[in-house]
Amino acid sequence: MDIRKLGCACFVFAFFSFTFAQDERKLPENMTVRTHAYGHFESGQIVHGNIKNEDLSTNGNKYDIAHVWTEDAVVAIGVEALYKERLKLAFGISSKLYFSYPQFLKHDGYTKNMRQDFGFDDVYAQYTAGGEQSPMTIMGRVGYFTYKYNPDVRNLGEYLFRTGTYPAFIDNGFDFPARRLLGFQGQLDLFHSFRTDLFFISQTISPAMNWSVAALADYDLLGKKFLTIGVGVNFSHLFDVYNDQSFPADGGNPTQSKSDINSQYIKEITPAGDTIKEYYTFKGTKIMARISLDPKILIPFSGFGQNDLRVYAEACVVGVKSYPDSGFMSGSPVLSLVAPSYNKINEKTPIVIGFNFPMFKILDVLNFECEYFGAKYYNDASFTINKGSAPLPNNVTAMITDPNSPRKSDIKWSAYAKRSFFDGHFSIIGQVASDHMRLGCAAYNYEYWNDLLVTKDDWWWVLKTTWSF
Repeated sequence: MDIRKLGCACFVFAFFSFTFAQDERKLPENMTVRTHAYGHFESGQIVHGNIKNEDLSTNGNKYDIAHVWTEDAVVAIGVEALYKERLKLAFGISSKLYFSYPQFLKHDGYTKNMRQDFGFDDVYAQYTAGGEQSPMTIMGRVGYFTYKYNPDVRNLGEYLFRTGTYPAFIDNGFDFPARRLLGFQGQLDLFHSFRTDLFFISQTISPAMNWSVAALADYDLLGKKFLTIGVGVNFSHLFDVYNDQSFPADGGNPTQSKSDINSQYIKEITPAGDTIKEYYTFKGTKIMARISLDPKILIPFSGFGQNDLRVYAEACVVGVKSYPDSGFMSGSPVLSLVAPSYNKINEKTPIVIGFNFPMFKILDVLNFECEYFGAKYYNDASFTINKGSAPLPNNVTAMITDPNSPRKSDIKWSAYAKRSFFDGHFSIIGQVASDHMRLGCAAYNYEYWNDLLVTKDDWWWVLKTTWSF
């Protein structure tokens, strides 16, 4: 039996034994325990999309895909313990059922069957000083935890932690506009209107395990959520855990600029005609700003829903430092275009604007978001994750030279609706969008790390049911 499935089965058995044996268990004094569970099932379809097919040579010059069905199901269970109203311990696991995309008929046949992945949800310890009645609250936590700094976004946005620097790429998933972070968080809340957060977090994608430092602040100007502003900075890959001997067969350190793994650009040509070269690097500084407005307090009407009429915007410079567009690929003496958009800050800055339509409590929320991201390369992390280790965009040459390659749209959009029942224990959620969606594949070498919705004509829809207690 797969050890992961065995471990999951043991935890599920212990979870339900703990839940239903409440009369028999004896907790430590001043400790309360809460168990929770969540499940969902979703189905959808990519009505029209595009793939980059350098790995699928049998596809020739065909990039278009259409009517691609997708579905998955998730179950998650967890336990939270609160000791003396201060110390919180959380542990949760989840399992996801899904079907691979793409599927291969003649090889990697396991992609044709249902797949199941098991993993952690929130696993952390948290201590809080102060409370709802206190003018100041201090909180600290360590572990693996979910963090969401923009309460308004439903799909696009949350760029400070859902983007990569060099290349700047965006990673988001349906109905999870947040990020799970690994590391440490400290928070200070003053008068329930001004809040600051400080993070020391470990990277979970390549180059993994490097440490970043991030800080955020937001201020509710009137204390009534009428006008909220927020700012943040993320010093990504600030502390490097690798060295020149980390990958001796591949040239050394993938993070430091001196590594032969990375590609070079011309920094300067001296009066004597000598060329001084530097290296592209994953390290980068991201700066975010957001604003949110809720005009309901100005309207003497009690029939609005909690989310109605909210309007908001967020922008993030994903990499303050600019690099030349042209450089030398690793091992190549030829100067070529390798990093379009690296030298223009407006092409490294995604911007999202969102609005919640008035639903008068008929729906929890009906939301529309529109994003502009002017990068001149595909939103793609392939070159960083599973096709190499250089901080450069993937497939630049094909995008420019192949007349059949899809033309990237700078505009993304999303329409999202949600209706909850039974005090929030059951929900129906729907979305129609041209966003940054991608699908998982059990054949990891063929997994797409680029958008499947590339052009202005690409879009998909998805419908989801959730239940929880």
